Amino acid sequence: RVGLVGCGGRGAGAAVNALNADPNAKLVALADLFPDMLNSARANIKAVKPGQMAVDDDHCFLGFDAYRKVIACSDVVLLALPAFFHPTHLKACVDARKHVFCEKIHALDAPGVKLVLQAGEIAKQKGLSIVSGLAWRYHTGVRENMKRVHDGALGKILTIEETCHTGSLRSRPRQP
Repeated sequence: RVGLVGCGGRGAGAAVNALNADPNAKLVALADLFPDMLNSARANIKAVKPGQMAVDDDHCFLGFDAYRKVIACSDVVLLALPAFFHPTHLKACVDARKHVFCEKIHALDAPGVKLVLQAGEIAKQKGLSIVSGLAWRYHTGVRENMKRVHDGALGKILTIEETCHTGSLRSRPRQP
């Protein structure tokens, strides 16, 4: 029983990835702040994985506390929402004895990092898995460049600056 918190493009993609990994897995719950995002993800995932989409209307949750409802009805929780929520949501999953996939970035500040590390230690003690999003790790171009770095083909590296732009920020008009 898989639950998804964060129904944007990455969240829907992570849900499909999880369902691809295990044909016996069922997506049972969705949570988001925005109903249009939740409904879009629900329809898109159902189109790709109709036999594994088991989210009924009673398991579509909206609001800032919706993640708690997903945690309650799932065995595995996928966290693919804005990064500033990751530490508290990850800790809540581990406290509830749930396995977690947490998209990167896991924390944005020192208190968040401490909470993530604490959740990791508790997960280890409880025998729970925390899987991290890896972004470009398996991209052929990135792997080739890393090979060159490790082989010394680029010389001595003194500093690195990295930026990843994959699209523009979405703007939402105010709703009444």
